[in-house]
Amino acid sequence: MIAHVTAAMLAALAPAQQADTTFAVDASRLEINQLEGVVNITGWNRGEMRVIATYDEDEGQLDIRQSGGTIHVAAKGEWGEPVYGELELSVPRGMAIEMIGVSLEVSIEGSAGDVTVSTVEGDISLDGGSGNVALSAVDGSVTLAAASGKIAVNAVDGDVSVSESDGAIAVTAVDGDVILEGITSDNVSVNAVDGDIGYEGTIEDGGRYVLSTHDGDLDVLIPGGANARISIDTFSGELDTDFPVELEGDFGKKRISFTLGTGKALVELSAFDGTISLRQE
Repeated sequence: MIAHVTAAMLAALAPAQQADTTFAVDASRLEINQLEGVVNITGWNRGEMRVIATYDEDEGQLDIRQSGGTIHVAAKGEWGEPVYGELELSVPRGMAIEMIGVSLEVSIEGSAGDVTVSTVEGDISLDGGSGNVALSAVDGSVTLAAASGKIAVNAVDGDVSVSESDGAIAVTAVDGDVILEGITSDNVSVNAVDGDIGYEGTIEDGGRYVLSTHDGDLDVLIPGGANARISIDTFSGELDTDFPVELEGDFGKKRISFTLGTGKALVELSAFDGTISLRQE
């Protein structure tokens, strides 16, 4: 049934530069590859997929097909090379999404499933996502909000923002700032090479929070009543707090620590060349 509808849809798309079509799906996964351009995806509460596509039919064609439980979307030229296109997709909210491209600007909103996006050039924006969320951009920023589950974000040349999200969070950034706000987690790891790191979120008993930057500053908001063992490691940086602490260790060697409450959480802060600022609610 779906294969027949898809074939008819492709026939309609082939001769036109812009097309708009909606068809029923019972697939649980969407894969997009061999495409360059702009992709905007919205999750909706319907068992249908809507495709609004703009592309140059002289360069290639849009190919949409189902294999098992997966909808495959690609824009391919005569020799299989990626073709530039602009896609507006509406998909079932719980559908898993996987997208890989060389040059892609990606925006996803309202997803409630797994999301994987990887692009060499282009920004990634995701509002939603649940389960496994993995976003990677080489030359572009990554913005994530309202996600839940196992979250992994990688950016080489661009800023990273994660907000109002919960679960295990791992962020790696090379040349860009990392801002985490409204986080609920007992497992946070952030590693930046050349950029600042900001963290506002929970510090839960038994949790571990590791924030490290080589050439940048750290700014951490400590929730009131937090029970944490906080260790500070810096080579040529400074420590600045807006609350009194009883330091242990030798600051001359730039390795110190202190305990808040019962110290049940572990917070490890490292800035090779930057200021570590601690604020308390």
